[in-house]
Amino acid sequence: MQIESKTVQCAKSPQKIYEFLSDFNNFTRLIPTDKVNGWQVNGDTCTFNVGGFMSLTLEYAERTPFSRIAIAPAHNSNSPIPLKATLNLKENGPDSTNVNMVVDGGGGNPMISMMLKPKLRDAADKLMDALQYYSIGL
Repeated sequence: MQIESKTVQCAKSPQKIYEFLSDFNNFTRLIPTDKVNGWQVNGDTCTFNVGGFMSLTLEYAERTPFSRIAIAPAHNSNSPIPLKATLNLKENGPDSTNVNMVVDGGGGNPMISMMLKPKLRDAADKLMDALQYYSIGL
């Protein structure tokens, strides 16, 4: 399964967006608090609860300065869903960056993938909307 969020234009340089997204503490400004709670950061990992029934621990799997950040389940976690989210940053002018998210994975049960796909796309789009809005104040 692969989903791609919409692309948003942020009014900051790729460096500023990259630095912001490279710190899990900043994600508390982007995630919907009605769906995610218990957000805890420990260096390059974060742990949180989704919908009150599932706990996830994520880590930065890859970071390419100013262009790409990949986030995946932490190696020491028992993630019920093997998803990898990649944030792609592309310069679009001196103080403008296009950003989107691609989510790969869930390669197990097709029924679960079918149920998750629209929810993941919606969550990725909302995260991009929040990043676009919040980036104005960076």
